[in-house]
Amino acid sequence: MLTPAELFELDKRIGARTDRWIADHMKGRRRATPRTVPKDSPTVSNRGRKPKTIKNPFFTFIGPTAYGRYPGFAQDIVEGIARLDWHARPIDTGGKSMPLSVRKCFVILEALDEVTTAGVQELFSYSQSQAQRYMKAIELAIPFMMQARPPSLIADINGDYLPGANPWADELVIPTPDVLVKLHYDLRTLGQSN
Repeated sequence: MLTPAELFELDKRIGARTDRWIADHMKGRRRATPRTVPKDSPTVSNRGRKPKTIKNPFFTFIGPTAYGRYPGFAQDIVEGIARLDWHARPIDTGGKSMPLSVRKCFVILEALDEVTTAGVQELFSYSQSQAQRYMKAIELAIPFMMQARPPSLIADINGDYLPGANPWADELVIPTPDVLVKLHYDLRTLGQSN
């Protein structure tokens, strides 16, 4: 076994030889210098193609609203697009062609104001290629859904109200004293039922 002093000397010799070998073999080669990023610059790169973004006009109108998660005017459109062959294989070739999930297409329309590949990836933890398929499906569906939407939804999206519909009308009916007494009696606790 080597003593600590001998280990220290051995480490110095190996280190010196390694430095000399690197210096000899790196002559004439350009060293890559690390790129410094200023502190005030954003960490996102501006290089490359900008990610595609699709504006979702149905963002607050599909889901837990009057139109529901699966509105009738859009059901057939989204089902048809989801069942397309998304793998682009030639006819009569092997492989299994799985359709996209109709439910997940509607969740995207319900949850994302701007549909992007990164947004779909984050929403479902999908790979980039699968997220791109869903994004393309939404891109195909939105124009057909815009043509098929009912007049009430057109008015809601435009911020208009249909004739005769007063959004400020209070439809509450003030209960009579007899109804209040009956309600109070019906809501009593079990311990007071005697």
